[in-house]
Amino acid sequence: MMNNKIPRLSTRAQENLTGPNIMLDGVRKVNSNKYDAVANPNGIINLGVAENQLMTKELTEIMGTVDHVNPKLFGYGESPSGSRKLREHFANNIFNRYFNPVEPVSFDQMVLSAGCSATVDNFTFCVCDPGEGILITTPFYGGFNTDIMAKSKAKVVVCDLGDCSPFDVSHVDLMQNALQKAESEGIKVKAVVLSNPHNPLGRNYSREILIEFLRFASRNQVHILFDEIYALSIFDDKLEGLAKAEQPDSAPFISVLSIPDLEQYCEKDLIHVAYGMSKDFCLNGFRCGCLLSPWNHELIKAMQAIAVFTWMSSTTEAMITKLLSDPDTIETFTQTNQKRLAESYTLAVDTLREHNIPFLPAQGGHFLWADFRQFIPRSLTASAAAGERAAEHLLWRAMLDRGVYVNLGEAFSESKVGFFRLTFAVPVPMLKLGLYRMLHACQGASQEE
Repeated sequence: MMNNKIPRLSTRAQENLTGPNIMLDGVRKVNSNKYDAVANPNGIINLGVAENQLMTKELTEIMGTVDHVNPKLFGYGESPSGSRKLREHFANNIFNRYFNPVEPVSFDQMVLSAGCSATVDNFTFCVCDPGEGILITTPFYGGFNTDIMAKSKAKVVVCDLGDCSPFDVSHVDLMQNALQKAESEGIKVKAVVLSNPHNPLGRNYSREILIEFLRFASRNQVHILFDEIYALSIFDDKLEGLAKAEQPDSAPFISVLSIPDLEQYCEKDLIHVAYGMSKDFCLNGFRCGCLLSPWNHELIKAMQAIAVFTWMSSTTEAMITKLLSDPDTIETFTQTNQKRLAESYTLAVDTLREHNIPFLPAQGGHFLWADFRQFIPRSLTASAAAGERAAEHLLWRAMLDRGVYVNLGEAFSESKVGFFRLTFAVPVPMLKLGLYRMLHACQGASQEE
């Protein structure tokens, strides 16, 4: 009989089994018991995943016009990198219309894939060898850990900002320190990834700091990938009343593509943009991501060479092509979405303010960053201050037990214990109930000894 202890998996596969992924664990719990006002009223309300549920009716009407059973869709699509027509729609109806590029974007400067996670994974594969690093500042979207490490086996080089704001130019010095520390430990940093608008903080970077990021990339000769997937979900100009008044000095969304004379700050072949359909167009389940690299044809060719592994389905491509084919439909959809995001955001911050829960005002995205440290039981305050996660896990589990999922700071590599990312992009009745469950869960947990 063979020795059952002999590994039957590759080393790289075994590495993926070593530690839990707390973000995915939460998603699995939610998806196995989803809330439904009629069919499952005691199910879990999802206020953790950045999944916009505010435009379901409009999407149903638009997508309902596509012939889903057209025999042409039974076969392979035109190209693993996306059809020319769809890439032209991305170029003309999204990038050239809304990102204000200095140089017009062309269809042949991009590669499409089955979701932005696949886009980041493929980008990592093309710019990093196993063991090399990609620098990201905290807090950051937790999915990047999987996107960068699980298959391509690069390393996430975490730059912990501590109490320094990522919107303060001075934090670029901390990025430099983190890069030098990684390289002193034998990790060659090949790229930096930045989300603009920020995920999980929901705010835009200023032009000044975007330029400093570019200078950082040039100084260190690393690629710089701007994740701009929430570009059309900016809603702060739709806010009213106190939600508007409490906004700090707000920078508008500025795509890196819109900055004149980029070559003054960074070699243009190092600059890339990621986009997709999950966020601005509420199509998380359709899986469509885009890597735009206008000045690095070699990277585009390398991405095309592996695109067959992340090829969108023909049906998905047909439906997204329909949605992006009409500029008027896109404009109406975008304006309606931003208005509804503003309404749901206002309800969320009014509730947090009423219960004296601190939060960072958001400009865009589907979420906001809130401080729940007041609910940490006294018995755990010292350990939480020391960075131990037990108190945060207690609050998280209490919320799940009450039927609401909110994403905890650990999932975003936040070093301070007790912060949560709260998604508000759900219908108002569901949001009200979810906030009620969340508050009662936290109030109950705070009484535990």
